[in-house]
Amino acid sequence: MAGLLFLAVPEFVVDVERRWEALPAEIPIVIGGAADSTGHVVAACAAARALGVRCGQSLREAARLAPTARFVPGILDRYAEAASMLDELVRRWSTDVDWVAIDRAVIPGAAVRRGSLATVADAIQAAIREELGLSSAAGIADTEVAAAVAAALVAPAGRLQVLPGYDARFIAPLDLRWLPALPTGARERLAAAGVLTIGDLAALDPAQADTVIGSGGVIAWRAARAEDVRAVAGTSLPRSLTRALPLTVPVVSADVQLAAEHLADAVAQRLTQIGAFAHAVTVRAVGRDGRFRSQTHTLREASGLRTELAPVARTLAARLWRYGDPPSRISVVASGLTADGPQLSLFEIASGDASTRRARLGAVRTLRSFRALARGSLQHRPRAS
Repeated sequence: MAGLLFLAVPEFVVDVERRWEALPAEIPIVIGGAADSTGHVVAACAAARALGVRCGQSLREAARLAPTARFVPGILDRYAEAASMLDELVRRWSTDVDWVAIDRAVIPGAAVRRGSLATVADAIQAAIREELGLSSAAGIADTEVAAAVAAALVAPAGRLQVLPGYDARFIAPLDLRWLPALPTGARERLAAAGVLTIGDLAALDPAQADTVIGSGGVIAWRAARAEDVRAVAGTSLPRSLTRALPLTVPVVSADVQLAAEHLADAVAQRLTQIGAFAHAVTVRAVGRDGRFRSQTHTLREASGLRTELAPVARTLAARLWRYGDPPSRISVVASGLTADGPQLSLFEIASGDASTRRARLGAVRTLRSFRALARGSLQHRPRAS
């Protein structure tokens, strides 16, 4: 299938925070810290931006402009979990996904499992909205630059498809601000030279474009001509797998450990389904104060077995229990995913069939993991965000 799908979640940070904080859509959100702190705005929702709030602005100025807004610090663990779940969701419809940023992905038409790109885009966007509570925009075109522009035009939500063969004509009349490959400050220099639209830039000689724009001029000129400036490099495996579970009060240490073991079991099941193995296991716990604490253990060998992942997750959860109040939520993350499993032994096991040998190898690796944990090999102290 020709063409590609550009998927964007332009309000990713804001949407994630809104869902975590359970805030209705009418309440403006400003991310960066407390309203009376000395920090700066990292992101703001459309309602806050309409009141004059901008990224990089002081939080105190933002509070003056949007006094009814909810100010939140911005917790990276929230975004990491949401990105992991978003990645896994998108791969239901595609064998390969190229994430160009935490909130933007390119899906080649040839990687779509079934149906047209338009059908797949609609299905992905519906799932993102219903399951993750995020808004998304989709652009479909022959080239990445045209698809990215199409997605930007319908942001924060919608789908726009460019007719095959019309990429250059589609972007030509648009203002230069829509061109994603344009370096910072280049728009002002081009405007001074009378170049106001993407089509104007495409009509220049490449040497002229390079002279006016400076570094990156030829790349921007090629993008203006609707030429792909890079090869799409999708991966078949997700960046990580995450499973989470809310905990109801009261909870004791055994409950947290059991929950971690259950989540690791679900992660292992999914790893088996996609034929992947994990190099590391992370357990995150969210306290009643909303703070994240986490610990990570790197496995001796990549594994996707429940018998290896679950004991590690349980032990990590027990360690996290020592810090702070009982958690209200726990999650298990498998990362460093690879299609290559554990290395085979150089020496044959003397007796037993193949399944017995695999079980023995698994038992040895599990025992090693327990011993490593018992020796205190986990040097990563819990971190709070």
